[in-house]
Amino acid sequence: MHFCIPSFLPTIFVPLVFLLTAFAFPIASCASCPVPGIRANGEYFRSEAVFVGTVVSIRKKPDTDRDIGVWFYQLQIERIFRGQAQDKLQVYTEDSDIRFPLEKNRKYLLFAYRRRGRLEIDSCGNSALLSDAADSLGRLEKLARAESPTEIEGWVVAETSGIDVSGVRVSIRGRSKVYCATTDKEGWFQFQVPPGRYKTDFTSRGYYLNGGDEFWYDPEHFVVHAGECASLQFVSVRHRLK
Repeated sequence: MHFCIPSFLPTIFVPLVFLLTAFAFPIASCASCPVPGIRANGEYFRSEAVFVGTVVSIRKKPDTDRDIGVWFYQLQIERIFRGQAQDKLQVYTEDSDIRFPLEKNRKYLLFAYRRRGRLEIDSCGNSALLSDAADSLGRLEKLARAESPTEIEGWVVAETSGIDVSGVRVSIRGRSKVYCATTDKEGWFQFQVPPGRYKTDFTSRGYYLNGGDEFWYDPEHFVVHAGECASLQFVSVRHRLK
């Protein structure tokens, strides 16, 4: 969590604004989501619990001088894809930029993470109303039946709009083999691999990592489990011709 300082404020006022905000308001959470988007059969392996449940009660913990507000939700569990079998679960979401508020008596597919000893949900991944979760449910069903392919997919994005990101050759190294793919017109690539450890080969100098991004999978070192879909993102070195 960190303070959100408006970019238009003169630099000389930033320390003063920071101090005044710290004493006047609770700590604000300006969290952002990892990149790129992640498939349900990727987020499954990063979650503590994945389940379908109906919200039966809601409790709000208000803001204080020290902490931001939190919503707690008690859910009646219908199905658990990952985690300990139980009839009820409690999850929470913080009052932050990535909060995922739930409504009482509605049914959800949720991906929860163990944070500070509790199960937290957010809006970064595939948590959704059950009625909107057909693709995610399909992927989880195939994963449960051991029918899901093991894949690496990703995107090469442009630094600025209007840059051609097609035809970029991406190389991913496994322990005994190098897997290569060429991006389509949207900068997207995908290929199947055996489970194992992988890392991206940057020797072509055709793409790089944005140091300001947080990644679901660290492209420089990541593991892919059987049935998992690992999602990567790079930035193209191509520039607009002047």
